[in-house]
Amino acid sequence: MNDLLLIPVIFLAVGGILILLWRIFLIASGLFLIGFVSFLIFVEGYGIYLLFTEIELYTADLAQNGLFSFTTFFIIFNLILLVCRLDRV
Repeated sequence: MNDLLLIPVIFLAVGGILILLWRIFLIASGLFLIGFVSFLIFVEGYGIYLLFTEIELYTADLAQNGLFSFTTFFIIFNLILLVCRLDRV
């Protein structure tokens, strides 16, 4: 008789653990998104700073790697962001 009463308790315990894990997942994913957006803002800001202060780094990268350089990616990525932003205005 006592074993029969244990089954709902097990279901409640497993359900509580699953709810707790789901809440932890939501918190972790929110923190990841906050960190990722902060990282993108930092990389964009620092990249623009370097573009105006260390131009020789960009030109040397373009000369060495051509179209497959970080500089090409950075410029194209920023142009895409600019076009998407201007499209909304």
